[in-house]
Amino acid sequence: MTVAQPPDAQPPESLDPARRTTQDQLERAVGEGRLTLDEFTDRSALVWKAQNAGELDAVVADLPAAPVVGATSPARSTLVSVIGDIRRRGRWGLRRKTTAILLIGDVELDLRGAVVTEQGTEPVTVDVWSVIGDTEVVVPDGVEAELVGFTLLGDRRVDLAPVPRVPGTPVVRIRVFSLLGDAKLRSG
Repeated sequence: MTVAQPPDAQPPESLDPARRTTQDQLERAVGEGRLTLDEFTDRSALVWKAQNAGELDAVVADLPAAPVVGATSPARSTLVSVIGDIRRRGRWGLRRKTTAILLIGDVELDLRGAVVTEQGTEPVTVDVWSVIGDTEVVVPDGVEAELVGFTLLGDRRVDLAPVPRVPGTPVVRIRVFSLLGDAKLRSG
């Protein structure tokens, strides 16, 4: 007995070229600031779950033609604070190599709304150099991330959701070098 498929259904493997094309469109959109890392992750997951061309078209149908208002300020590769915190949330520009330097203060980086401003295949690397202060980084669910570095007095925690990696998402490498402070990497 064979099961009849709807007229627009195609075998999943025959959609692979269209999936790659759609994924390329998403990668260009995130590189141009039209999608945040979180939006890109969500849409990439839909690309690889799509069962027909209509579902693929729906993933990119509402892509903004240009970056949204206030999408990003020019991405800075170095964030510095002598005494005080560094916080980035919402929609903000993130370079593939970013460094935060603090004497006393905390670093909070929420990458769910970050727009990676440079295209490429190399990992997104964030280096944090701190004498006294905590570091917390949040990545979207489905993004592969790692926490490395050195802390003299402090805890390190990685709390990533146990979900499969979303194809096409960049690897995020967080390197924390601190004398006194905790380092936490989580997804959400």
